[in-house]
Amino acid sequence: MFFGLAGHCLHTPLSRLSTGERQRLALLRAILLHPEVLLLDEPCSALDETSTGRIERVLQALQTRGTAIVLVSHDMRQAGRISTCSHPFQKTKSS
Repeated sequence: MFFGLAGHCLHTPLSRLSTGERQRLALLRAILLHPEVLLLDEPCSALDETSTGRIERVLQALQTRGTAIVLVSHDMRQAGRISTCSHPFQKTKSS
């Protein structure tokens, strides 16, 4: 099991997987390409605490190996655990 994905997930149509399974599978597919940069938009939003921890550990290992990660998240604690630098944006009222 990788990212907590059961073996059947690799052979099951996407429409039959849960949101969390699809999210973890998409990340796994991206990582297998050995990208120089990963662009992640809420990579753990549909995941439980255990799966989130697994993902974060893998992302930290990828960073150690030189992969740059651009993370968009509403979870500032997660951003703090993963990031080496951050640029928070605040929503402003339009006039």
